[in-house]
Amino acid sequence: MKKAIIKHSSDNVATALENIEANEKVQILSDKTKVLDVITSIDPIPFGNKIAICNIETDIEITKCGYSIGKSSKQIQKGKLVHVHNVRSERINFPDTIIDEIVRQMGLEEKGITVD
Repeated sequence: MKKAIIKHSSDNVATALENIEANEKVQILSDKTKVLDVITSIDPIPFGNKIAICNIETDIEITKCGYSIGKSSKQIQKGKLVHVHNVRSERINFPDTIIDEIVRQMGLEEKGITVD
């Protein structure tokens, strides 16, 4: 079973500790390696990237390690990849062209990840 970790109880995303394919079971671990939950990935989640550990509505803070890293730009279903295609930073206003290039280089659309 694949693994992802959260560092703070307020986190709504976990960091993938290995590459995760779509439809794989993922153990969500605490920083003490206690299994907090088991979820099913919807998208492929590359190592080091974030997976939603709950359903996240539009315009909700994305919290990682107890800190806000941005706000959801659309609804994010539990198990989906959380990245620039569905989160907007509150610190850096990335132009759409940069976001499009990140999405292209990661091959998100080829992997079946909705990026609209």
